[in-house]
Amino acid sequence: MRLSLLGCGLAIYLSLFPPSKPIQAQEIGLDSLMAEVLRANPDLLAAKLRYQAFEAKVPQAGSLPDPMFKAVSSNLPIDSWSLDQTPMSGIEFMLSQKIPFPGKMGLARKMVRSLAQKSKEDYHSIKNFLLSQLKQNYYQFYLLQKSIEITQENKLLIEDFARIASTKYSVGKGIQQDVLKAQVEVSKMMDQLIVLQERKKVVQAKILVLLNRDPQDHLGEPEDLTFRKLDLSEEDLQNLAISTNPGLRGMNLLVRASESSYRLARREYFPDFTFSLSYRLREKVRMDPARGKDFFSASASINVPLYFWSKQKKKVQQKSFDLESFCQKYEGMKNNLKLGVSKLFYSLNRFKDQIQLYQTAILPQAQQSLESAKSGYQVGKVDFLTLLNNQVTLYNFQIKYYQALSSYFITIARLEELVGKALL
Repeated sequence: MRLSLLGCGLAIYLSLFPPSKPIQAQEIGLDSLMAEVLRANPDLLAAKLRYQAFEAKVPQAGSLPDPMFKAVSSNLPIDSWSLDQTPMSGIEFMLSQKIPFPGKMGLARKMVRSLAQKSKEDYHSIKNFLLSQLKQNYYQFYLLQKSIEITQENKLLIEDFARIASTKYSVGKGIQQDVLKAQVEVSKMMDQLIVLQERKKVVQAKILVLLNRDPQDHLGEPEDLTFRKLDLSEEDLQNLAISTNPGLRGMNLLVRASESSYRLARREYFPDFTFSLSYRLREKVRMDPARGKDFFSASASINVPLYFWSKQKKKVQQKSFDLESFCQKYEGMKNNLKLGVSKLFYSLNRFKDQIQLYQTAILPQAQQSLESAKSGYQVGKVDFLTLLNNQVTLYNFQIKYYQALSSYFITIARLEELVGKALL
């Protein structure tokens, strides 16, 4: 009997003073992962090359058309193909250059420059998206790691509870239902660990793919998160998003490009100019008043927009509709951006309130309730199921606290993507 009571006391001691946690694996910081994404992600590198290629189009749009060089042998007799039989025979070399009406090349260059800048904003949009995805997965990875640690700790404690219940049942001081209930809770936590480990591997693979690594590589463990308050109002975040969101800035650049295209279409009513210089080589022939001297010629020509009612006029109408369409898209995008910021801001406040509630009330109260149940159980004033339920309740609240904490940082990461810059 004394040995049984001694074993029961030892089990209670182990439940009150659990063994220390094992040494954790090497931690991996978020900053280093972000730097690696910017350095190695292939989608981001491809986006950077796209906007660099677009920038190379800007000087092309502002260049004159290539000059034309032409060599002509004219008025050669077909019986001899000789240049010295008639005064009309000769070889002519001609150089011509087309020059668009003043302002056309400047508008074309301005339009392409706006499109190139829009391509650069697309690069920043992809960068913000990838960094946001990395952060969201990192915080999810942190939640899963903490959930695994908490579940493992609680599993050990409930296993100790099961041994206590089994010992008391063996000496006639407990009931079999207590033993079975504790064993069921242990099995539930084992099942939960299997699920958490699988989810952790999936999230780890997502992070590794963002880093352009093999999904089966090892990542390490996430650093601990500390709650940090975001001191920005809803209006501040909306104004910041409107001024710095690369998607909205890109749409504004499309509006500017469309405006330049519209103005260029109106310039199509005006003709372009073509200037030519030619030099004609001649041989000296009999009965030639010029005595075989070479000829020089110069000419200027313009195209005539004769069919303007079906061509230039309709093009101006088309570009006008395009411009108005882009303006409306810009306004719609701005409104949706403000709405998205507001929704995330409300979610952020909810998670912030939950974190503070768990820190200041729920977790301390649940811990006090568990300690009271442990003390009461030792002196026989609290039954086993009450002790077990208090331990499970604390476990659930600990998981919910870290869910709220990770959701808080995930929401900030989503806000940063909308705003277009880091907020913490």
